[in-house]
Amino acid sequence: MTLDDLVQRALEARQAGETERADRLFRTILSVVTAHLPVMLQRADLLEAAGRWGEALSLYTRAARLAPGLALPSTRRSLLLLRRQFGPPPAARPGDPHAETGRVGMTTLGVNGRFGNQLLQYGILRLYGAVHGLQVEAPDWIGRDLFGFDDPLPRSALRLVREDETDVVAGLAGPGSGSGGQRDLDLWGYFCGPTGRWAVHRDRFRSLFHWRGAFAAIAHTTQARLAALGGDIVALHLRRGDFVSDGHWIPPNRWYLERLHALWPSLDRPRLYIASDDPAAAAEFAAFAPLSEADLGRSPAGAEFLLDFLVLTMADWLLLSNSSFSFTAAMLNRKARGVFRPHPNLGGLVAIDPWDAPVLL
Repeated sequence: MTLDDLVQRALEARQAGETERADRLFRTILSVVTAHLPVMLQRADLLEAAGRWGEALSLYTRAARLAPGLALPSTRRSLLLLRRQFGPPPAARPGDPHAETGRVGMTTLGVNGRFGNQLLQYGILRLYGAVHGLQVEAPDWIGRDLFGFDDPLPRSALRLVREDETDVVAGLAGPGSGSGGQRDLDLWGYFCGPTGRWAVHRDRFRSLFHWRGAFAAIAHTTQARLAALGGDIVALHLRRGDFVSDGHWIPPNRWYLERLHALWPSLDRPRLYIASDDPAAAAEFAAFAPLSEADLGRSPAGAEFLLDFLVLTMADWLLLSNSSFSFTAAMLNRKARGVFRPHPNLGGLVAIDPWDAPVLL
């Protein structure tokens, strides 16, 4: 029997509800190929469904280390850690099976892209539903925990509509545009194109995201600590982690230093905050005595990005990376007086309006 045969038998056993047999087969496979990522994720999902969260967390964590750019294990790890600390999110509202206007969902929310990109995807989903009067359905994702969303869970399968085949964003202009006028759709995409195409919905997009419970308290404390510093807060985002492992373009730190030196003399008692998934990345900025997460508190396990994201939404000046994480934070920031991003063709950081620019270059 080949390895593929074993995997197929395990999947068939799980589909048939034979969880003990499926788990035994998954364990057999992982004893031979310890880094078999699909099987690792299948077993983690099985363990999570069985309430064996500790074992599931171990597998999700291993999978996230093996494939840092893969959203699913990182997302599930986050949800389990947050729910162990803060309890379950609000229960999903029941969907209306007799909704005459139709439905729109996004079953890949939480799988396509990580936190910043998930906010973009959810925003597009909610805006699409609002523009066309459709009932919105969303899967289990971190927005339920952090923001208290209680959308109905997906029910029967909907017709898949991919952004690389249909102009989903054009549908935000109303019926008759792009996929507008259609109903019962499962939207798929990353939605990292020009935000100016849907900037008319800026206020509605921003109004979606209100921190819930303990996370609202963390946001309030962070804002108070930034205010106590006085002067202008400059937040700089250095994306490393999965960008390094997956070979994404990373601009040189020299570009950020050049922009800081040009900007600094014009600011009022400026303080630099560096948001990064790699603390060592801040070493070259020592002359600016940068602050980091450790100076403002501590993000909860499962949302290790939280304080960085909060500061990016609250700072007076933003120096972004080529990442949807900091770009989405800039879209939510209501007070920034200047936003800059690295431009590969211009060889430095350039000023942008986050509501009139592509999310990624």
